[in-house]
Amino acid sequence: MPIVIDENLDPSLYPLAWLVGAWEGTGAVQLKGENGEEVGHAIEQHLTVTPNSAKGLTWVMRTWVLNSPAPEPPTSAFYEKGEEGSDATQQSGEADIVRELLLEEKGTWRTTGVLPGQDEEAAKNAKPGSPESYLSHGVSLTMERSSAFGEAPAEHWAGEVRGPRIQLATKDLAASSGATGSDDSHGARMFGLVGGRLMWLQEVGSSLSNLRPYLSVELNRAADEDVKEA
Repeated sequence: MPIVIDENLDPSLYPLAWLVGAWEGTGAVQLKGENGEEVGHAIEQHLTVTPNSAKGLTWVMRTWVLNSPAPEPPTSAFYEKGEEGSDATQQSGEADIVRELLLEEKGTWRTTGVLPGQDEEAAKNAKPGSPESYLSHGVSLTMERSSAFGEAPAEHWAGEVRGPRIQLATKDLAASSGATGSDDSHGARMFGLVGGRLMWLQEVGSSLSNLRPYLSVELNRAADEDVKEA
């Protein structure tokens, strides 16, 4: 599916054009239980990514935890489900589901240019949309987060975008962000556009070499006016 570039998008943000829009969907989150063990919960997430006047993309994300177990098998960020695949949106007793706001993020995406060591001429001459046509660009996400666990200081994520894929990492993950432990000071996020759906996951841990799954969602495009509020 071709990506339509928003006419308000600054050219520096073209590598992130596929992220722009309104999204909504479901997934899973791991939270601490009463005995300190990690318990999976189903979640619902609404997300908007829009161009702003400061040559960035405004990121607004709201995640609700549902009174139902995490989907099985766990939602994955980078595979296409077949016709027989599980879909977390198909749940029985939907009228009985209770939504409670878990996380809210507000921040800004920016790019930092083409990363060094790449053959820009070869990418220019490659077939559009082919793996050879993509260049890796530096990307950052600076955001503030509020949650059921309290307010958190600003977080600074950095990484790269290459085609419809983003990888980010941070060393200042806030302890009050709702992650699964106070020592989870490191985090990684991976985003991908697969079959027209935005899939992304977050991992947390005491170091980047010691990460475990925290949050994973699959989102479909939604009209701006259709994205529900709390």
